[in-house]
Amino acid sequence: MPGAAMPWGMPERADHGLRAPLQVAMGQLKLGARTDQLQALLGSCVGIALIWKKRGQCALAHCLLPECPQMADEFGARYVNQAVPSLMRLLGASEEDCADIEVVIAGGATMLNSCSSRLQIGQQNAEAARKHLRKHGLNVSYCRIGGKCGRTLTIDCATCTYAVQEIVTNCSGATHA
Repeated sequence: MPGAAMPWGMPERADHGLRAPLQVAMGQLKLGARTDQLQALLGSCVGIALIWKKRGQCALAHCLLPECPQMADEFGARYVNQAVPSLMRLLGASEEDCADIEVVIAGGATMLNSCSSRLQIGQQNAEAARKHLRKHGLNVSYCRIGGKCGRTLTIDCATCTYAVQEIVTNCSGATHA
């Protein structure tokens, strides 16, 4: 698989210390350079990573909700529909660059045990991510969404690789927000 997942564990620095990933919190997006790692802890939120190997740049958005029409033109990542164009602007990429950009999405889990489709935010976030990435000419190369458990998405900008790890809990049947 292209851009295969990085090995478990954290890479070591030249001084033999571990480098801590830059945390991308809900509603945030961050740009990483060659020595950075970006990480998001995802439940029903969706993480969208753009990896541009030619430029040695990576960007990660941690999206809380699918769409907000009045926010679409604002820079940010609270909503998927604002995050995708914001990630492109952050990288300085245009539509012509899309073929060179690898896209990874993760998260979108069902974190609440509910029959109401209105509360299926994870599924709505995942659908919005696919829709808005296609709209901007970006093709997803790796996708791990849905299910009932959280995940971490880690992007290693030094190697332009990624890892998606499931967060497993012992509490079966527990309701989480």
